[in-house]
Amino acid sequence: MYIVEATISFEAAHRLYDVDTYSKECRDSVHGHSYKVRVKVGRSKLNDAGMVVDFKYLKTIMKVIEDKYDHSIILRTTDPLVDAFRNLAPEQKLNVVVDSPTAEWMSEVFYNQIADELSAIDSELVVISASVQETEKNIATYNPMMPCVATKEESEATVLRQQLQSQFYTPVENGGAIPV
Repeated sequence: MYIVEATISFEAAHRLYDVDTYSKECRDSVHGHSYKVRVKVGRSKLNDAGMVVDFKYLKTIMKVIEDKYDHSIILRTTDPLVDAFRNLAPEQKLNVVVDSPTAEWMSEVFYNQIADELSAIDSELVVISASVQETEKNIATYNPMMPCVATKEESEATVLRQQLQSQFYTPVENGGAIPV
């Protein structure tokens, strides 16, 4: 698979209102981040131009996200600050969302938005992941194609299963396997 990656950045504030988190600062205070959004897009074969996707087109899609969120405040619909900002600072760019505006939530929303746009132009394009970086050390990634392994034992079982399959089965071109 060929993979390309594109990045945008924006400044925004949010508050994680009405969530059960140890971080009182994030729950009670509007605070800002210098967000970086990275998306990875792939395809099994290059297109007629010899590309996965034209970076210019990918960046145009991502610019919509950047323009929507840059210098905005992102609040949950249930947050009482929504009405306060609407009444006291109507000029403030405000994004009101149903879920808690975490980096994890943003990564899934951005993934889906970009995937929808790309699938409309080329059905062979696959969005592999979308990552949202809040700080230099904190990054959330949404990748629905990667299985989530809950425990070390499950991970070890997966490795063992793959080893056994490779010993007893030979892969065939259409994705199946035949006994050795």
